[in-house]
Amino acid sequence: MTICIAATCHDGQAIVVASDKMLTAPFLTVEFDHQDAKIDVINDHCVALSAGDALCVQDVLAGGWGAASQLQNPTTELLAEQIKKQFSEVRKKRVSDLVLATRNLDFDEFYHGGMISRLPPELAMLIDSEVQRYNLNSSIIVAGVDPSGAHIFGIEDPGTIACFDRLGYHAIGSGYRHALLRLVAERQHVTTSINETVFNVFCAKKAAELAPGVGLATSMHLVTRAGNQSIEQSVLDELGPIYEKRMRPHLPELEQAIAALQLKPENLDETDD
Repeated sequence: MTICIAATCHDGQAIVVASDKMLTAPFLTVEFDHQDAKIDVINDHCVALSAGDALCVQDVLAGGWGAASQLQNPTTELLAEQIKKQFSEVRKKRVSDLVLATRNLDFDEFYHGGMISRLPPELAMLIDSEVQRYNLNSSIIVAGVDPSGAHIFGIEDPGTIACFDRLGYHAIGSGYRHALLRLVAERQHVTTSINETVFNVFCAKKAAELAPGVGLATSMHLVTRAGNQSIEQSVLDELGPIYEKRMRPHLPELEQAIAALQLKPENLDETDD
C-alpha cells in the first residue's frame, strides 16, 4: 500500500525518485503518514525505495548496507545484487521461523540434509508447498548512477531481480499502474531533462494517489554522479500549482463550446405529481 517511482533522465546520467510517506500497520488496522520517507540512501550515488512490509524491508536493507560498506566503488548492479541476496536471506529466515520451526524442522536439514525424503510424502509435499508459496509481500527499487550511467533495478519475491534500464523507469506499490500510465502519457525518456523529469515523476506520484493506500505527502530525490540530494519542499510546493494547470487547464473557448452544446433533454423541468 504505497507508491515508489524511479525514472532516468539527462541522457541517462541522472535519476529522479519519488515516494509517498504512507505506512500501513496491520496490527493496528490503520494507515498513516510517517515522518520518514521510503527513500533509503545506500551510498552517495544510490538509493533504495521500498513497498510492502516496512519491518521486513528494514531487515533487507540493513544487510544490504553492511555488504555495501565492504565494497570499494561498487556499481549500482552490484549493490542491487547484494540487496537481492539479503532479500533471499531474510525470506529464508522468515520461512524457517514461521513454517519449518513450528514443526521442529531446520531449513538446511529439510532440504539439504535429506529430511524431505524421510518424511511421509504427503507431509513433505505440504511443507514444501508452504515454503514455496511464502511471500514477504515486499518490493524494492534500487536506483543509482555509476560511471556507466543511471540504472534502475527491481527486486521482488521470492528474491528475483530485473533491470529496467531499457524502459527507463519503474514503479512499485499499490499505485504503480497509475504512475506508469502517467509516465507513458508524459512520454518520459532517458533523454528527458532533469526539470521535466522531476515534473513528470511528480505527476506520476499524484496520479498514483487515486489508488488505495497511497499517501498524499511526497518525498523526491535527485541522484547523479555528483551525489544524492533531496528535492526541497519549496520545489514540491511550486510543482503543485503547475500540476493543477497541466491537468486542469483553464481554456475559456473550451468552456464556451461545452456550454453551447445543443442538448435537448426531454422533461428536464417536469416533476412527478
